[in-house]
Amino acid sequence: MSNTAIRAEAEKTVKVVRGQHHKFQLIPIMERNAEFFPAGPVTFGIEGRALGIPGGNIGERGASLHVFNADRSEEWLRFDCFGKVPHYHYILHHQRQNIVWGYDSTANGPMLPWVMQVIRTRLPAMLRAAGASSLADQVEAQGVNGSVLTKVEQAMIEADRKTLPGSDGLDDKMREGMDWMRQWKQLHPEFNTVDE
Repeated sequence: MSNTAIRAEAEKTVKVVRGQHHKFQLIPIMERNAEFFPAGPVTFGIEGRALGIPGGNIGERGASLHVFNADRSEEWLRFDCFGKVPHYHYILHHQRQNIVWGYDSTANGPMLPWVMQVIRTRLPAMLRAAGASSLADQVEAQGVNGSVLTKVEQAMIEADRKTLPGSDGLDDKMREGMDWMRQWKQLHPEFNTVDE
């Protein structure tokens, strides 16, 4: 086959998407609504998020698991176990960007058990993919305090429960989440925009 034929054949090939690269920082965790779990070289932050849409309805809701370094000065991974569009992020902290992957619950089942399995078995690899190689080395050398993971899982279940329709304080949580997002968008107008 000639080089021209090979190039022509290659142009017909569909590229497989490997995460969508976003050139913006994610909305930070709302610390006053979060619970933190130090676990050795990393700290897990759990937060229930409820984002409203015009008309006062819930746009998206569920629990988020944030993976920080030990002192919480850098967030590297985020798992959004949301009801409509579950997904996770590799946070390219030093570039102030992120790569988001949709989660396929049809193929993989509910997201929360998957997240907990990933934290137990794939955390160093995922930290490296986010650019946190030295933190990944620390996790491999020291491990993660396994007794904390049961508490993290229970906190995720509780955070999700607090975002269910009809939950006490849900309207306030939605308003607060939307205000937090608007404030972030004012500081970072590129937030939630994707280059075409």
